[in-house]
Amino acid sequence: MENQEEKVVVQQKQKRLITIVFVVLILAMPVVYLMYKSKGAAPVENEQAAAAPTGVNNIAELENLVTKDPSYTNLINLSMAYINNRKPGRSIDHLKKAIELKPTSAVAYNNLGVAYIMLEQYQNGIDACTKALELDPNFQLAKNNLKWGNDERAKTIKKIDEQLAIANDKRDVKFYLDHGLNYFRIGDYGKSIEVWNKVFDLEPKNINALNSIGTAFMMKNQFDDAISIFEQCLVVDPNNQQTKNNLAWAKGEKEKTVKK
Repeated sequence: MENQEEKVVVQQKQKRLITIVFVVLILAMPVVYLMYKSKGAAPVENEQAAAAPTGVNNIAELENLVTKDPSYTNLINLSMAYINNRKPGRSIDHLKKAIELKPTSAVAYNNLGVAYIMLEQYQNGIDACTKALELDPNFQLAKNNLKWGNDERAKTIKKIDEQLAIANDKRDVKFYLDHGLNYFRIGDYGKSIEVWNKVFDLEPKNINALNSIGTAFMMKNQFDDAISIFEQCLVVDPNNQQTKNNLAWAKGEKEKTVKK
């Protein structure tokens, strides 16, 4: 009897271990998609070797390298470190700079796609992965990432359809914030702004809606509109750090366009 009980305990432990391993593998998938150094991906100007990551836990060192030498390779390595450490938002600018240095880099576009998809900006991710495949039609990981982005976009569209079926009298602030965010995820920024504006009928000074609308204007490259919205946010809540960050971001992007 005791042997039978011990077997049951062992089996339960094995099941728990299998479950843990499965969860770890699922969480690692976006990072696996990023690893472009594989048999299935054809080299683009030998970039696989040139852009190999130097590690995922040495962000400070890589940031120093980029400060001293903002080369294509250093930018790629730093952007990958950010992504592997679940900080995809910090990789975007570095990948865009890498693309400026090497416009034919399928690797940079693929990794940009991964970063966008991790940020749930699915349409942007799809566009970046599509560009990677235009540059290298045999890039298998870009194909995988494109499917990943399209699958997530399809799920989001299904959620939008479900939300549209909800009666108007059941639509509260949370509904409009979530509904607008889903349009944002699929790149329909105009619709997301339209939906978020409905929040103000219920809460005229909702900070989340204001920040979201400002961010959507940023995606549309309407920097003056975004700045105006973020300034309105600060009138409502002068100490809101997210708004301060957004305003600095908007002003920085506008300054870049002026310099060009």
